[in-house]
Amino acid sequence: MDSGTFGWIELVFFYGIAVGFGVWQWVKMDRMLKKTRAEKAAKDAAEREGGPPAA
Repeated sequence: MDSGTFGWIELVFFYGIAVGFGVWQWVKMDRMLKKTRAEKAAKDAAEREGGPPAA
């Protein structure tokens, strides 16, 4: 292989890791936001019904 090929391999490898890490963080944050919103909605619904707040 010539030296140009190694440059492309390096670019794909390192930028692939960076993009993969970014996508993983985005998915993780999306899950956390959905969980937090669901907990808040359950708490608000319990308060509207006059019941004890959900833990």
